[in-house]
Amino acid sequence: MKTYHVRVFDQTQTTKFDSEIEDLKPNDYVIVETPTGAEWGVVASEGTLKKSHESNHAQIFRRATAKDQSQINLLLKSAQFAKEKAIDMAAQLKLDMKIMSAHYTLDASKVLINFSAEQRVDFRELVRNLAGALRTRIELHQVGARDEVKATGALGVCGQECCCKRFCHSYPDVSIKMAKQQNLSLTPEKINGICGRLKCCLSYESDKC
Repeated sequence: MKTYHVRVFDQTQTTKFDSEIEDLKPNDYVIVETPTGAEWGVVASEGTLKKSHESNHAQIFRRATAKDQSQINLLLKSAQFAKEKAIDMAAQLKLDMKIMSAHYTLDASKVLINFSAEQRVDFRELVRNLAGALRTRIELHQVGARDEVKATGALGVCGQECCCKRFCHSYPDVSIKMAKQQNLSLTPEKINGICGRLKCCLSYESDKC
């Protein structure tokens, strides 16, 4: 049995799943087990052999079939339309928010929309308008600064794409103490990433990494 990192339809980060399928590759579409039932996801890593002492994770049910893939392709097109509709409606309502992404569940019964904003946003009217236009359940989730950069991608001061976008499956625990241990300048311009939070790479030379 192998363990894979999978990005499920509504998540900005990946989740570990176990599977008897040993030849899954990054970017393969799969059907996975979630608390609300079967959903679709995208494999984000090569599988690693599961060790006997490791805890069990949710299961990958199967590789997406041709029928599944056809449904997922329709959902992706519908999600793009939902995102554009959300952007237009948010602008009409003069809401200070940035629509990041939209995702449909496998059964198309719900669309989840992620957005970023500087402050709390009263989006109740937006939800009502979207539900009427799309004729499905709507969930809006506000994401953090790191999630926003991870979704869009950007170049760090090192000249490479941000770690969160390039290879990090989850955000490392980073503290100002790590910068002090490495004798780094504590000015925000030196130790903060594009997201405005402490750089993920500060953890790479830490004993806790």
